[in-house]
Amino acid sequence: MLRELNIRNLAIIENLDIELDHGFNVLTGETGAGKSIIVDALGLTIGSRAQSDLIKSGKKECVVSAAFEVADNTLLHDLGIDMEEGIIVRRVVSASGKNKAYVNDTTVNTRTIIDLGASLVDIHSQHENQSLLLKEKQLTLLDLFGKLEGETKKYASILKKYNSLIKEKESLDKDIDLRNQKVDLLRFQVEEIESASLEPNEKEELLKEYGILSNMTLIKELSESSYNTLYAMDNSVNDLAAGVYDNLNRLSKLDPTIEESLHMAAQIHSFVKELSHLLRIYKDEIVFSDERLEVVENRLETIKRLEGKYGDGIENILQHKSDAKAELEELLNSEEKLGSLALDISAFEERLIKDGEKLSQKRARAAEKLEKDVMKVLKELSFDKAGFKVNIQKSKNSDDSLRYNSTGIDIIEFLFSANPGEPLKPIHKVASGGELSRIMLALKSVFAEYDDIPVLIFDEVDTGIGGKTAEMVGRRLKNIAERHQVLCITHLPQIASMADNHIKISKNVSDKDVTIRVEKLTYSQREGELARMLGGNVTEISLRHARELLHKHL
Repeated sequence: MLRELNIRNLAIIENLDIELDHGFNVLTGETGAGKSIIVDALGLTIGSRAQSDLIKSGKKECVVSAAFEVADNTLLHDLGIDMEEGIIVRRVVSASGKNKAYVNDTTVNTRTIIDLGASLVDIHSQHENQSLLLKEKQLTLLDLFGKLEGETKKYASILKKYNSLIKEKESLDKDIDLRNQKVDLLRFQVEEIESASLEPNEKEELLKEYGILSNMTLIKELSESSYNTLYAMDNSVNDLAAGVYDNLNRLSKLDPTIEESLHMAAQIHSFVKELSHLLRIYKDEIVFSDERLEVVENRLETIKRLEGKYGDGIENILQHKSDAKAELEELLNSEEKLGSLALDISAFEERLIKDGEKLSQKRARAAEKLEKDVMKVLKELSFDKAGFKVNIQKSKNSDDSLRYNSTGIDIIEFLFSANPGEPLKPIHKVASGGELSRIMLALKSVFAEYDDIPVLIFDEVDTGIGGKTAEMVGRRLKNIAERHQVLCITHLPQIASMADNHIKISKNVSDKDVTIRVEKLTYSQREGELARMLGGNVTEISLRHARELLHKHL
């Protein structure tokens, strides 16, 4: 509920504090007393446009604050603003044109104030926008009225999954030509590397073999020369070593101390003979092959070409092949995924259409009952010949295909006609200020059980009515006040007499200034105010009538 409204330097108001209570609150006072300014002040706290010309003449700024008692508020909870002691919304408008907004002394932007205000207060007057004029709000209330909110949430859940699949498919579809080119490239790379049949240490072995094959003539020459020197030629190393051994052998017989040298000579001769044998085998096995050299050269050229594409070394080439295979498999799987996604999307679309149609049919049935209930209330409020209809149309895209919304496939709009013969049109296009307030009252009466906005403000709801209709308006306001806090500005004593709390606004004009006074009336004071409202002047007759009105609604 709205607990208190504080106004400083707004229009003709210099300093004003208004305390409000639960239930049905009325504000009364003579024309021009400042009642509408109070509504304007409250509008500022919930996001109305702040203009410097609102500031009282001679002042630098105006400040308006509203204190609310609330259990919780999702918006403020998400912003991390503490609500343990309620919510205080404050707007400061300066003469320079700048304005600031605060919630519980935390600076917030205007958008936050507007969103917060929409959840706390609904103002019904010809000067303010009403939430019930919004199609989205009308659809929400129809679903609440028809107890369809569960099905609406289920539909929203299906749509969320559908949109997720669409987004996933769009992501896969994106740059499909580039993806196909990538597939072709990866296939080529894998096939090129696999066709080379590379072995891990092949390059090193080939380089060794190439080193031999490309120097075969020199190798042959050196090995032949070495063999001849060691064994084949006259006075070869073998012959000389044998001669040394023979000489030392003879010497050892003359001098036994040379035995160790003889042993060494024998080893040298043996080593020379063994080396000669190895060289003979080596040189005899050397076969020069131009074909093999060409094969090795070609193989090394293949490896070099692959290294230029995929990295130095066979290990890097083989790793690239492994990576390319994995990426290729992922891309090929994405093509399969696209087919699967298309089937899933089609299935979800069928569900959206089917469930949307079911929800639409249930809304149509709820709309019939709502129309009857609203028409009944409208007649009580002196709209005897009025028409009211819930218009349900399919939501369409520009190509005339169905548009799936989180609330279904319907667009809901409340239509109204004040007089017979006039076509039904959206409420805000056909109703005057006073009529609009009464239509809002009728709708609020029907939706009182479902609407969760705690504070309802009705200004000019009594324009153009009186007598029995005024009493019915008062009763409706009283009924709504059982579930909401109601603040009503009225000129009719029939309505004011039903209030739980009566606040009188009066204006005192002096030569120097204008003073606005707010007074919460006692029972006896209410008699006097109602008497004034009944006849302009307080007389015994008007007082008696005022007592009767108050007593009637005790």
